[in-house]
Amino acid sequence: MMTTRSPWGCSALVCWCLAIPAGVDAQDRAEKGSDDPSLWNRARPVLEATPAGEETPSLDGRLAEAVWRRAAPATGFTQYEPAPGAPASQRTEARVLYGDDALYVAIRSWDTSPDSIVGQLTRRDQESYSDEVAVVIDSYFDRRTAFHFQVNPKGVKTDIYRFDDTQEDRGWDAVWDVATSQDAEGWTAEFRIPYSQLRFREGAEQTWGINFMRRIARSQETVVWAPTSREDAAIVSRMGELVGLSNVQTPARMEITPYTLGRLAREEGNPANPFYQANAWSGTAGADVKYGVTGDLTLNVTINPDFGQVEADPAQVNLSAFETFLPERRPFFVEGSSFFNFGIALGDGDDAVESLFYSRRIGRAPQGSPATQGGWADSDDQTTILGAWKLSGKTAGGWSIGLLNAVTSEESADVITGTGTRLDEAVEPFTNYAVVRVARDFRDGRTAVGVISTSVNRDKETADALGLRSGAYTGGVDVRHRFGDDNWQLSGYLLGSHIRGSEAAIASAQLSSARYLQRPDADHVEFDPARTSLGGVMGSFALSKISGGRWRMGVLAQTRSPGFDVNDAGYLRETDSSVGVLYAGYAVNSPMGIFRRWRLNANGWRGWSYGGESFGYGGNVNGSAQLTNFWNVHAGLNYDFGDGVTTGLLRGGPAVRKEPRWNGWGGFSSDYRKPLGLSLNGHWSRATESGSWSLGVSPSLRFRPSGRATLSVGSFVSRNVNDLQWVGRFGNEDPTYLFGHMNQTTVGITGRLDYAFTPTLSLQLYAQPFVSAAEYSDFKRMADPGASTYDQRMAAVPTTVTDVEVHGDVDGDGIVDSFGRPDFNFKQFRSNAVLRWEYRPGSTLFLVWAQGRDQYLPYDGSFQLRQNLDGLFHRQADDIFMVKLSYWINP
Repeated sequence: MMTTRSPWGCSALVCWCLAIPAGVDAQDRAEKGSDDPSLWNRARPVLEATPAGEETPSLDGRLAEAVWRRAAPATGFTQYEPAPGAPASQRTEARVLYGDDALYVAIRSWDTSPDSIVGQLTRRDQESYSDEVAVVIDSYFDRRTAFHFQVNPKGVKTDIYRFDDTQEDRGWDAVWDVATSQDAEGWTAEFRIPYSQLRFREGAEQTWGINFMRRIARSQETVVWAPTSREDAAIVSRMGELVGLSNVQTPARMEITPYTLGRLAREEGNPANPFYQANAWSGTAGADVKYGVTGDLTLNVTINPDFGQVEADPAQVNLSAFETFLPERRPFFVEGSSFFNFGIALGDGDDAVESLFYSRRIGRAPQGSPATQGGWADSDDQTTILGAWKLSGKTAGGWSIGLLNAVTSEESADVITGTGTRLDEAVEPFTNYAVVRVARDFRDGRTAVGVISTSVNRDKETADALGLRSGAYTGGVDVRHRFGDDNWQLSGYLLGSHIRGSEAAIASAQLSSARYLQRPDADHVEFDPARTSLGGVMGSFALSKISGGRWRMGVLAQTRSPGFDVNDAGYLRETDSSVGVLYAGYAVNSPMGIFRRWRLNANGWRGWSYGGESFGYGGNVNGSAQLTNFWNVHAGLNYDFGDGVTTGLLRGGPAVRKEPRWNGWGGFSSDYRKPLGLSLNGHWSRATESGSWSLGVSPSLRFRPSGRATLSVGSFVSRNVNDLQWVGRFGNEDPTYLFGHMNQTTVGITGRLDYAFTPTLSLQLYAQPFVSAAEYSDFKRMADPGASTYDQRMAAVPTTVTDVEVHGDVDGDGIVDSFGRPDFNFKQFRSNAVLRWEYRPGSTLFLVWAQGRDQYLPYDGSFQLRQNLDGLFHRQADDIFMVKLSYWINP
């Protein structure tokens, strides 16, 4: 879906680089039009930096010092939107000074209607409806990476690390200063960016890449100094040049941020539990260290980190065979994650989260469960991270380096058995995680070759006792090559994996939902309970037209052998597949009729297992557009022809013939400039034979009651009627696979209030009630998995239902069987309040209050929202209060 913000999902300021050809004269651009290829090859604009000397500017945003008037101005800004290539509607100038320890940037934004300048006061890095200016610096001068510094008229800062020319890491945070000022002619911003926050090479004379950008909120106009075309698929490589930097010294970079934390937990518990405390006090301390090993490489170390200020994960009910994916929110792992990202998904559906490295594995919940022997147990919810470090950066020779290592402690549960015996029982082994990512650029970054490796090593004795793998390793190579005037790209990778452990651990891997090697009808795989290791390979290939003109197209292929496994350090859902995809798209990025821009795409796919079983084929069409009134719309339609099998439906049983299925999606969002904004997204699906269907809608409102506050309320309502919902497997020799007709309703509401007292002091309130209930009926067993019709594949199982059990002849042998009634009702409420104060640059105080309530009712699938919520809110809440103080030291 396209939005009024960047098509990359961030501020329109960030996407300046998509719009206009480099070095184009505005009048010439307007005369020749946006599609004249001669305009894209003009020389990049050049700006000379001026030495500050003894006249270091005082950072007040007023630009009153004479040294600013001596600095050369960057002028000639042109529009990114709404009229790409046209002259900017308002005059903008930027100037650059350099001192002994910092770079100074001034941006003057003239405005003929200064009363219309908009500045929303928010917390740092939060998107808002605001005028904004930014400076983006490619200090490596590799045309691939850059540091983005941005501010709005209220002084709210945003910083972004750019990599691979067009990608971004919004988790990157630097320590820098900026001041803004507003007057009768417009507004100004004065930046001080310490050299310690940049990365550059030694040299008496420096040339850096640079660009400046401005966004005018009321007209949704974004202008840039060194422009590029939206069709270029390039950002950093189209930036202008900053010259004249003489004798700039690479600083000795050392930053230390110690922290201390106090915590009080008041949680519901059983007074008979000897471990229960009505008021549980705890405290801890740790530190983060950032050290510049060289001008190119930075070492980040965290000792005993705590992430108590991070927002809790939203509620979910997972009825599939696959693990729930949870996004990373912890600052140490979010910042710099670009060096370690290695996605292995094909496409952008639910599997798009698959990756060779999934940092949520580090510090996960303990994987073992203590045997209480009729007594009580006490263990932590999360594994303790003793320490972690990462070395990352890019060298003068074009080497991108990312090394990460983390150590988690052995976790034990304190057990008091029913006879009073006290025990320590291990629930998680001592573990070391490591990731190595190295890549080398060639041809100014248009070609790159890289290697990646991950490893997980657990204490063998404890891992064997818990049935976990003692070791897990992956490694591979990847390549990316642009050609054809940089319009085409060839990319691919080849990976291998190896896991080892006890027979029980490797048996579990073979039987997992990722591979089901025990399938009785699959002669290309075999379950071997005596194995103590397992290996596999994965490969991917893509040939794509990524820029130039309006057409995009490509062919993709991916293969995963049955034994491939990355789930100790990464995230992978399924293996044993080979898939091919063809796609094409057409995009118009300039105004046309009622559209400011629009895009249409189509693709088709086909897949097979390694045994030659067809997974069928399908395709979809989808499109998105932004209208001239700044509303956004998107929609898509997909059809799976069902001409094949699914190998996972019976969870280790034989393959089952697929049924055709339609699914679609769509939505809209209103003009982001208005105080009240509305969006609505929806999705639906329907299986043509079983009649199973689902429907979900997600409306949301966003309201700006003042220049300091933003209130958003979003909800989601889904109905899932599945005639083939898994219930269980019965028997071993000739198993029966039982399903039920499930009628599930899920409702959730998410409310957020952000209030900023100053650019460095903010309050965030978050609350989410969640209810999901499901009733099961019309039970049936799989009679003939390969039959051509649904009625032939399934056989009804007549049943009678009591309060807690279902009775029926499950396997058809004439004997009545019993199983637990699968109906359920799950309710959860999560809320927190976070007061964040950056009391000095890089130093922060957090005050946190988190509250939670949970209720799970088995055997009851009735959905009555008011009664469900009443029952939830009458439960005793769990409350956590926390104070965390960090202090940034730059010796």
